[in-house]
Amino acid sequence: MQATDKFRSDLDQALRRAGSSTEAFRLEALRSHFYSSFRGVPEGTLADLFTAFLAKWRDGETKALDWLGGVGSLLLMDYDGTVFSKEDWTEIREAVELEQGDIDLDLLTYVMTLVLDHGAL
Repeated sequence: MQATDKFRSDLDQALRRAGSSTEAFRLEALRSHFYSSFRGVPEGTLADLFTAFLAKWRDGETKALDWLGGVGSLLLMDYDGTVFSKEDWTEIREAVELEQGDIDLDLLTYVMTLVLDHGAL
């Protein structure tokens, strides 16, 4: 199993474990999993990306989870081809740029190359 597949599977599992709890509890389970999966990524970057996810969650859980899985693939430097809009790529770029002094240079280069490839730079 690829790291990206494991991340997506673990996201689904975190949501299943939260079950039919309140939405706040379910979102906290997802946030906790997201943050713990990327301990080497600056907290500001994770916070910005999760905030973007929350906005998408209000428009539909399934699409939002797919988006978060795609973001996870970027952070794992194993982009899975998730279709992001130009606005999504811009949000991702801004989240990564804000912490560029603290983020791993290889990860920064990887994400920014994909941002450039998708016309959001």
